[in-house]
Amino acid sequence: MQTIALLVKKPWFLGSLVVVFVSVILWNIPIEKRKYGLTQSGLVTDYTGLLPERIERVVKAENRSELQRIVKQANVDGQQIAIAGLQHSQGGHTYYKNGVVLDMRTFNRVLEIDERQKTVRVEAGATWEDVQEAIQPLGLALKVTQSQSIFTIGGSLSVNAHGRDIRFGSMAETIKEMTIITPEGDIKTITREDPDEWMKYIFGGYGLFGVIVDVTVDVTENKLYTVQTEKMKIDAYASYFDQLLNDQNMAMHYARVSVAPSSFLDEMYVINYKQTEKRDYVTALKKERSVRLTKLALDIGRHGGALENLFWGTQKRYIASIDGKEITRNNVMRSESTFMEYTKPGRVEVLQEFFIPVHRFEAYMNELKNIIPANDKNEDFKIHNITIRYAAADPFTILNYAKEDMFGLVVLMQHGLKEEQISEATSIIQNWTHLTLDHGGTYYLPYYRYQTKEQFRRSYPQWEKFAEEKLRRDPNNVFQNMFYDYYVK
Repeated sequence: MQTIALLVKKPWFLGSLVVVFVSVILWNIPIEKRKYGLTQSGLVTDYTGLLPERIERVVKAENRSELQRIVKQANVDGQQIAIAGLQHSQGGHTYYKNGVVLDMRTFNRVLEIDERQKTVRVEAGATWEDVQEAIQPLGLALKVTQSQSIFTIGGSLSVNAHGRDIRFGSMAETIKEMTIITPEGDIKTITREDPDEWMKYIFGGYGLFGVIVDVTVDVTENKLYTVQTEKMKIDAYASYFDQLLNDQNMAMHYARVSVAPSSFLDEMYVINYKQTEKRDYVTALKKERSVRLTKLALDIGRHGGALENLFWGTQKRYIASIDGKEITRNNVMRSESTFMEYTKPGRVEVLQEFFIPVHRFEAYMNELKNIIPANDKNEDFKIHNITIRYAAADPFTILNYAKEDMFGLVVLMQHGLKEEQISEATSIIQNWTHLTLDHGGTYYLPYYRYQTKEQFRRSYPQWEKFAEEKLRRDPNNVFQNMFYDYYVK
């Protein structure tokens, strides 16, 4: 006892105890994995878990002939098919009541890499990570993909995703050719010059116009970039971005807006990736790192109020610390995701994305302050972060979210699962959508359907053409999902 008493008086001993205590706490922070998917309790649900539904069965095919047979048989039997990959979409896009779910994860091979033409042919059930692992040793990288590489190729194209590269628009721009199975079970190879315009409906078609079997995607050199970060006020961002876009040395960019009470929708920071002349063949693809630490930081921010201020301060220090560092293009496109998992009983964390014309950004953000609370500590509906990406005008796809050059605001939000809590969240998001539409913007469709059918129609004025072509190309209504049922049918 005397020895312990003496040790307690030593600063180094107390410091060691603190380090051990903090280490034990960090090590024991659970890394949850949200449960969802094709076999949960006999029901199907997707990433939100908000739309559980009973289906008839899940089917897999081992080859193209089998895929064809499944689709042709559905035409004969009057069966509905929904197409699923990893089910990260959040609005019932991958299943349908009493329907068949076609699990495409068996089609996961990288088929061909043409180094000279800089193209990759890959099956739709493979992930972008699969492609990166195949092309990184060749000094190649993707042109457009999400900031995380965990999604399937077919899923990303079905939602026509976009990314951080400011020189390209959506993923649709980078696809040269694709093989699909039509609603009547025919195998077709299609290009952007296809007179029947199949790509126009497959990209952002949410699996309603055909099964994507494989695609040939343009890739580029895996360049080394220098990271540049900067803190600024919201009202300076639009003009700053105009200058950035004219700087041909800038390749990629995103920004993050403060939702902390002390600087709510007033402060932001930007992260740019500047070209170097160096092409990288040797840097390993980065893996998930420091998951427990980053999860702890996010969990602190989830409490709102003063803790959200603390979280924002932590983010700013981290962003400042990476200024001037180098990173490969491939590694920019594979941000960590595990730390974002959230599984608290009785609550759900979801994404929404709102697109706003670049020139309307400042006015929009000022008016947004009237819709969402600056301090949500005691609110059920909470916002955890807003990230901004650039989406160039898309004149090609039928349900295009970027009718002109837009900023996409990706919002991570949380609310309770009681009826009145979902209703409150729905009301706030509908008001937010209304504001977005009034500024000439729109909202993204892969997420949970808080918006009304009228808001969908205002956002996507070509929806009638979409519906008309759906009936013409799929007369037996073989491809169905809950998204179509709610918004279009």
